[in-house]
Amino acid sequence: MDNIVPYFQPIMDLETERACRYECLARLVTSDDRTFLPSQFLQVLERESNVQQLAARMFLQSARYFQSLTMPWNINLGEYDLTDAGLLEQFIDILSDYPTPDRVSVEISAKDALRHPDAVDTFIERALPHGLGVFIDNVGTPPGNIKRLLALPVRGIKLAGGLIHHYDKEPEVKEFVDNLIEQGTMRSISIIAEHIENPQLLSRVKKLPIRYAQGFVFSRPRPVTLSDTQRSAAP
Repeated sequence: MDNIVPYFQPIMDLETERACRYECLARLVTSDDRTFLPSQFLQVLERESNVQQLAARMFLQSARYFQSLTMPWNINLGEYDLTDAGLLEQFIDILSDYPTPDRVSVEISAKDALRHPDAVDTFIERALPHGLGVFIDNVGTPPGNIKRLLALPVRGIKLAGGLIHHYDKEPEVKEFVDNLIEQGTMRSISIIAEHIENPQLLSRVKKLPIRYAQGFVFSRPRPVTLSDTQRSAAP
């Protein structure tokens, strides 16, 4: 656990061409500077019954990092985290004396949100009064009850990368994306196109009424020093 640290990837505002929020992603960095993704070390945490500590560690480290900055930030929650009442209480305790707690959010995958609707409802109901927001991640893979997701009081919805890739090729994908953008805009939910990996995908996104995007075309996740001069309206 001591070797797990946050890496940062920007969510970009396509209008201002500046970072408006950062996603904090867990990385395991070994003593010889090898870096591992969560998919490569989560099984070890599960085997040692430490997986519940991962989100708490990421939240605390990220909160400390952004304490003196005005940049909004997110961390990811897993399926286990949604039903861990103690974890949410830890978040609330940290936010109780945190400057502008409303710039902090968590990301919940669409798959987990649809699989555990009651847990998501309880989490949001408890979190919102303390400023903690929610983004729904990876929407569209797999298809699900989009009406259910749009009805949640969330700050943003992140479109699965494959949707943009197939937008011009498959009419059903185009219809799905157009409807999601329209419905999200009506509800003041920010739409973020994620996994934008190359200039071709970025060009497609810019032709859509989507203001925010994230992906390797902007930056890979890095243990960078974020500048407190990067300020703009967050999604």
